[in-house]
Amino acid sequence: MGGTAPLSCMQIRYAVAGMPIQHSLSPVLAVLTATHLKQAGLKVQLEEIKLLESDEVTTPMAWAWVNKNRNQIGMHNRLYGDLDTPESHSRLHRIASEIMSEVKTADSINVPHGETLFHQAEERIKVRRGDHESWISLTSPLKHLLSPRSGVHSLDDSLENGSVNQLRWDGNNWYCAGTDGHGIVAIARHFGFDFESAGVETPLLCMVGGGGSARSCAAAWSNAGGIIWSMNGRRPLDRRGPWVQNLISGEDVVDYVGPRLFVDFDSKTGASESHRFAVADLHLNPVYNSQEVGLVVEQNEVGFELDGRWLLAAQHLEAWARIFCPEEAHLLPGLGLTMTRLLAMESALRAD
Repeated sequence: MGGTAPLSCMQIRYAVAGMPIQHSLSPVLAVLTATHLKQAGLKVQLEEIKLLESDEVTTPMAWAWVNKNRNQIGMHNRLYGDLDTPESHSRLHRIASEIMSEVKTADSINVPHGETLFHQAEERIKVRRGDHESWISLTSPLKHLLSPRSGVHSLDDSLENGSVNQLRWDGNNWYCAGTDGHGIVAIARHFGFDFESAGVETPLLCMVGGGGSARSCAAAWSNAGGIIWSMNGRRPLDRRGPWVQNLISGEDVVDYVGPRLFVDFDSKTGASESHRFAVADLHLNPVYNSQEVGLVVEQNEVGFELDGRWLLAAQHLEAWARIFCPEEAHLLPGLGLTMTRLLAMESALRAD
């Protein structure tokens, strides 16, 4: 398989699909990332951005096939409006450009151990690039609805694990990936977790839930070399997945002294905290309230509590690096800088 020629100007239609969806900040991240890459010399244009509320994965896929499908009704977001209107679309791009000019470096609190970049040494060049493409970020409940028989080319094990959260249509073929898990590993490393540690110092993921995001995180965490304490939840984590050899019981947790990350995937959108608890260096809330901009890094008695924007930003950057635009992954902004810009853009949108 050969590489592709340098990218010409890409016309991209981007959508976020799931239910509920109207709270999503993914369009803001998409515009910020595209604007950053354009300033770095990459010719990419988000010509359409859509929020698609659906509990069927065929709905966003149909949107991708049919350009400007008038039957697809987008959702209104209080922060950035209805992106079907030229005014809201232009406003989002205008403010993103202003943020690029104003925010050149990350706030120090967002880079506790240095910046985390998403370019990796291994080559991840796609075989084919369309001049017009459709990119879709999937949220609950759509992540498990595709199967290996769906005719979608998987770039990882997300189809087998029922954890697809990114789709790319190049005009002829579908590609998919799961980036939630890679995002949570990136966050852990960003806050100092060392996955080269072994034995009782191995990084520990304390996790509630067993849905698509949880399976993605279990697969990526175990692949990175970490261990997992599954704390059950509404849906238990499947014991037949590739992470099974890295699971430990609650009784064995006390023997481990390595860094711990706690995440409750049963948290509801907009919730401020989990109903479950485990002593951990990092408490990551997987959800966020898009109507509030509070502290995204807050220190507690043991470690740090992280707002759900961290996981959103990390998995979004992983999507660009792994499926949307891996040819130019070395141009992507770092995680700390992206978080700083995201908060600045939220504030600017509210003030505009």
